[in-house]
Order: sequence, then C-alpha cells, then structure tokens
Amino acid sequence: MKAPMVLSLILFLAACTSLPPADEAAVDLAPILSGEAILGRAVTLEELPSENLLWLDSEVRAYLATLAPNSDSRSRLAALIRAFEEREFLVEYDESSTLSAMDTYRQQRGNCLAFTLMMVAMSRELGVEAYFNQVEVPPVWSHDEAETFVLYRHVNMVSESLRGRRVVDFNLSAYDPAYKQRKLDDTTAFSLFYSNRGIELMREGEREQAFLYLRKAVELRPKRSDLWANLGALYSHLGFLDEAEKSYRHALAFQNNNLVAISNLEGLYRYIGQDDLADEYAKRAHYHRNRNPYYLFHRARDAYELGDFNRAENDLRRAIRRHEGDHRFHFLMGLTRYELGNMTASRESFKEAFSLVSNSSTINAYKRKLNLIMEKQR
Repeated sequence: MKAPMVLSLILFLAACTSLPPADEAAVDLAPILSGEAILGRAVTLEELPSENLLWLDSEVRAYLATLAPNSDSRSRLAALIRAFEEREFLVEYDESSTLSAMDTYRQQRGNCLAFTLMMVAMSRELGVEAYFNQVEVPPVWSHDEAETFVLYRHVNMVSESLRGRRVVDFNLSAYDPAYKQRKLDDTTAFSLFYSNRGIELMREGEREQAFLYLRKAVELRPKRSDLWANLGALYSHLGFLDEAEKSYRHALAFQNNNLVAISNLEGLYRYIGQDDLADEYAKRAHYHRNRNPYYLFHRARDAYELGDFNRAENDLRRAIRRHEGDHRFHFLMGLTRYELGNMTASRESFKEAFSLVSNSSTINAYKRKLNLIMEKQR
C-alpha cells in the first residue's frame, strides 16, 4: 500500500525556471469547478456560500455608538482600540477559527483574518476609513520536514488619515513594518476567508462544505494562485488526483514559483509512480528554495545550532544578498561571526540589525541575547 501523501497548504517569493511539460498544456477547468467528483453532481453558483462577513447586529452597533460619540473618526478609532485593550469585549486568538465579524464578536475567538474582519466592520461603523492589509510574513519551513513549505498569509487592518497611518493587528508587538505588505480590496479579503474556511472544513471532515467554500474563493478571485493551490489540496486529500493535478497546474499558470503547488505536484507524481515528472518538480522546488532568502536563513539557523558556523555564514551571505532588509538575517550573522572570532564584522552585523528594527520588544530581545553572551564570556 502506498504511503499517504503529505500536503502543503497556503493559509493565510522569485526567479524563473523552465516549466515541466505538464504546465504548458491548457488546463480543462470544468471538472475542477463542477465539483462532480466530490458532490456526485455539478454544483450551481446559487449553492455557493454567501456570508455577510462585515455585518454587525443592532446590539453591537448600539455599543459602538457610545464610543467617543461626538469626536472625529480618528478619536473614535482610538476609543475602539482602547476598549479592546481594556477588555470591554474579548477575542482570544484561535488559529483554526476563520469567522465573520459578527461570529468573532459573539464567540470571542478567531484568527488574524477573523479579528481583522471584526475590526474593519466596527471601524467603518464608526466612520473610519479602514481597509484590509496583507503582510507578507516570511515563509516557514518545518524543522521536522525541512523541505516542507508552508506559507502564511497574515492580514491586519490599516486606517489612513491626514494625521498618519494606523495599523490594527491582533499581535501588534510582533508586527514588523519591514515586511512587504499591500492593500487588499474587500473582495480579495473575502476570498481569503472562504479559502481559509474551506481548509478548516476539510480538516473537520466536511468534504462537501469544504469544496463549496474553496469553490467560492476561486469564484471571487479566479486569478489568485494560492486559492487554486488550496482547492487542489482538497481534491488531493480526498483522493481525486486528476482534479488535484489540474488545480495545481492552474495555480502555476498565475504564479510559476508557487512552492505549495510545486511541492504538491512533486508529491502527487511520486505517489502515482511518475518519477520522471516528480523529479522535474523536485528540481524546480530545489531551484526556488535555494534562491529564497528565508529558506537560506532557515538553513543558516540550523547550521548555527549545529556549530557549523562557516556554513551558516555562507548561507547568510546569500540570504542577505537577496534580501538585505530583514534584521534577523543580520543579527544571526552577528552571532555567527562572533563565534568565528571576527569581532569587527560581528559588531557591524549587530549594528545593521538594530538599525532595521522598529519594534521595541525585538530590540529588548536582542539586547537580552547579547547580554547572555557577554555573561558567558566572563
């Protein structure tokens, strides 16, 4: 019996390489979109979920009306944030709960997208110009499976006015403005909601509802590569490998370095015995990973922990050459050069790291780390 496939997911980066032949052929989307393999019939658009994600009931609206009622919108937003900080209403972080604005408020839990939906809805009710903001949180590679790529889409809220830009984030202390970010329109944010919720339903064993939510996501934003990769993950999870293959290939038509789709295609072809194709996708994944500064940083961190400081320094050089704006790269380079006895270069790396940090908690963490090193040398 073949081993079960391991899937990578995009839950809520670039170089080119030649495409394996399978990517060049046009993908027939009809069987993917119909859902017939899962539902036993073709789905209709009327069956797709249509949640009012920003709706707030009269009780919540009445509460919001009490927040700095005679003030301008910026002051009212400050009053809303203060009310949350003082726990006038509660939301506990739950990464597996993608909920609407109203459900987040009622259930007092949710992930970053759920929290942001709630805060955008509340802010707009207060007359605030608020929008969704996607933060390109660095990719993460599992320590257990070093070649497994997991891409997180972090979303927060931004409000801009003549007096400046304000970020509202579930965990503002961990928010780093150095990360790339971009404004999302409501429809795109909603597509992320449906895709995230679809993956959650898949994990809960709700196969039909999972398909409907993932299908809704690609209906809203049919050119987003990550949404097609997640739809492919559902098909693959359920054993419909032809539909999965087409979904992944279609994802690559919009982003040819989508590592989730590439890795899952490699696993799919390996699973069905098409080793030549699997090898092509393995090479392609290797090509992109080894040009990705965050993958190089991951390898450097592992090398540092193993005491292989020369290899760590080499990977960090390559990572910084591709992306010099991440303070973590420079801080680890400082630690590495310190271990190698290159004190002048180490100090320069630490200086560069601190110059890139705008978050006080990160600065304090770095200072504590350096103090510990100094104490060990005494």
